[in-house]
Amino acid sequence: MPRILIKNGYVVTVNDNRDVWPDGAVIISNGKIEAVHPSSGAFAQGNFDEVIDAKGCLVMPGLINAHQHHWYSLFKGMADGLLLEDWIGDLVFPLVKHLSTDAMQVSSYQCGLEMLATGTTCSFNHSVTVTTPEIVKAIIAPQAELGIRQVFGKELRCRNPRFTAHPLSLDESLAAVKEDVQRWNDAHDGLVRMGMVIEANAHWTSSGMSTEELILRGTDLARALDLRISSHIAAGTFSLEKGFLQHLRHTGRTDVRYLMQLGVLDEHWLLAHCIHCTELDLEQMAHVGASLVYTPTSEAIRGGGIAPAANASDLGITTALGTDGPMVDYSDDMFEQIKACVLFQHQRHLDPTRMPVECAVEMATINAARALGLDDEIGSLEPGKQADIAIFDMRRRHVGPLQRPLSAFVCAGKGSDAKAVLVNGQIVYRDGQFANGPDPQEVLREAERVGADIAKRAGLANRLTSLWPLRLATEPVTAS
Repeated sequence: MPRILIKNGYVVTVNDNRDVWPDGAVIISNGKIEAVHPSSGAFAQGNFDEVIDAKGCLVMPGLINAHQHHWYSLFKGMADGLLLEDWIGDLVFPLVKHLSTDAMQVSSYQCGLEMLATGTTCSFNHSVTVTTPEIVKAIIAPQAELGIRQVFGKELRCRNPRFTAHPLSLDESLAAVKEDVQRWNDAHDGLVRMGMVIEANAHWTSSGMSTEELILRGTDLARALDLRISSHIAAGTFSLEKGFLQHLRHTGRTDVRYLMQLGVLDEHWLLAHCIHCTELDLEQMAHVGASLVYTPTSEAIRGGGIAPAANASDLGITTALGTDGPMVDYSDDMFEQIKACVLFQHQRHLDPTRMPVECAVEMATINAARALGLDDEIGSLEPGKQADIAIFDMRRRHVGPLQRPLSAFVCAGKGSDAKAVLVNGQIVYRDGQFANGPDPQEVLREAERVGADIAKRAGLANRLTSLWPLRLATEPVTAS
């Protein structure tokens, strides 16, 4: 592996001291960070295979997307105007029926390319479909080829009296999870890790697609294999007729309270969204060590509300960020999530001090790594950690004068300002070019073709049409 020097950068380490060095240097050797220095002056000479001059650039840990759904990248723009409950019933369920292995593969390439090009070096891919070994390979292999780090959350579902369509019993589903973990965990030089998805929220339990036995036995397996468990929690609208609030009225318990009553909630759990978590919910999460994954733009575009991320952080809950998926909010840009996190938390509390920029950056780096159980390996720039590093150009015109560089870039910069991205010490993206994988333009064309074809076969061709021509076709009102 090459020995690389990154010099002259504005280095944000996110280490224990939260050191920030305006003219810092990072040395990479054998795929890991060898050293991080406050000054680049000591490295005018050296035995390096490559020197990256990061003058005018932000150098930071690669961003970590703690909650996303890769195949959503096929359906950008289709979900306008839908509340979460309607989005699930009217969009997700019809589309899922037509997803093929090829669709899963091309969407995995597209999603991986989008993330790398915006500075994300690791993600938790939360499976919401039924996957076979062939489909799991179609999802994992493309991103491994691109060189991005991933945790694939294998779904746990099974056949039961209310969900008769699933091909496997609970015993068979647990065995399938175990086989996938044995096959993929630590594959591709450690780039691939496995997790589990156990849905335990109101939508899933009320529909019968998740059961108490499934949750209990799945948690036991995840603990035995030391897997992180991801679940959608306390999301949706406050409609009295459907979703979270309807379930709350019928059962008298919140999603978090349900997990606590079952005795399963612990540090293995990543609870995504948590929009309607109560203060008691948060206190219980803090007590057992569960993590909260906040997806601010996803919640905003569905009109679902603003999750209590600042309160969670204040209670000591490991609070991370995720994008959710481009069929929800149309973006995999984690810098967009960092900025939205700051803005929305200030708006929720009417207090511009509730979410400092620095705290939001932690949520996309070291906190996310801790939530995934990977904080000994990634999430900060420290000697001995894997060299997952993102370099962003802060001299772009839209960023402007850098009086306070980190705040200026978070609030004015974009993930697409990524100049270079390294994973495991390998430069996988630089100046618009990817080191590995197929032609990005070919991937994009195929993703567009496949997405449009699936939408039409699902009976959703109307969702591909803009409202403007329909409105313009209406006869104008004329004065009499």
